[in-house]
Amino acid sequence: NSSKWSLTSGVGAPKELLKIGTNIWPGYEPLYLARELGYYENSPVRLVEYTSATQVIRAYRNNAIQVAALTMDEVLLLLENGLDPRIILVMDISHGADAIVAKPEIKNLADLRGRKVGVESTALGAFFLNQALNTVGLGPANINIISSKIDEHERMFVEGKLDAVVTFEPVRSRLLATDAHLIFDSSQLPGEIVDVLVIAKDTFDRFPEEVETLLKGWFKALNYLNTRPDEAASLMARRLKISPAEVLTAYKGLILPSLAGNIELMDGPEAALRKTAMKLAETMLRQKLLQNKVVFKDFINSSVLKTIKASAPRVSLN
Repeated sequence: NSSKWSLTSGVGAPKELLKIGTNIWPGYEPLYLARELGYYENSPVRLVEYTSATQVIRAYRNNAIQVAALTMDEVLLLLENGLDPRIILVMDISHGADAIVAKPEIKNLADLRGRKVGVESTALGAFFLNQALNTVGLGPANINIISSKIDEHERMFVEGKLDAVVTFEPVRSRLLATDAHLIFDSSQLPGEIVDVLVIAKDTFDRFPEEVETLLKGWFKALNYLNTRPDEAASLMARRLKISPAEVLTAYKGLILPSLAGNIELMDGPEAALRKTAMKLAETMLRQKLLQNKVVFKDFINSSVLKTIKASAPRVSLN
């Protein structure tokens, strides 16, 4: 059991823990599946769960965690503030799992004019809502924005305090099981909402083996999810608080890149992930979600992924 980790590695200094912070989102859940399946036993890898992305960022900035699961827009805010995060994994690309759901009388996005719309006060919430409203010629000034955290969305919607809500899985599935219906989702913004795992450069230099253990566990869990979806869904359903069938539906709205897919997205000066980040930064500057131009240097590091690829039998990880 991983809690019995002795914290000593051979002779000498105690081994430090590598703490990874996430909020609840199916795109991060393979980490918890890996833990459940024992892939992190007898290792210093520890998962820490927070109720919102805001808490994860705060913990990362305060060094309460060393690794954070974040959306790309959050990484851009860290870069803008002079931090030095390195992206070491593309966890998922949202393709429907982020959504705007509304009361039955709101037929489409245009009907949101003057309505109460709940959204998290994060860069992603603002970015997603702005991009959606732009498609029908509306802006944030045309609606009544109610700032609400992800763990409040369901209750506020059901209690009638919101006419619509910008939300994501698993809340999306839970609301759609009531009278709510979908009026927009991330499949209409292909490739724009990407979740990544980041670590500070100096921390990365201290924890190379632990990072490798973390990422190997991730790909083993992805393999388990791909080859034994029903067993994986039952294990995940408990934490996500939706049914196993809804877990599998939630994953239809996500692309989870394989090891080879990750290397392809992240490697080289022309990497697709780099281009996505630059395009997102331009949009965020336009929407005033970033105040300054972001300097893109070595913010992507695929070295551990390449090590895993070189050392691992292809079958177990792809």
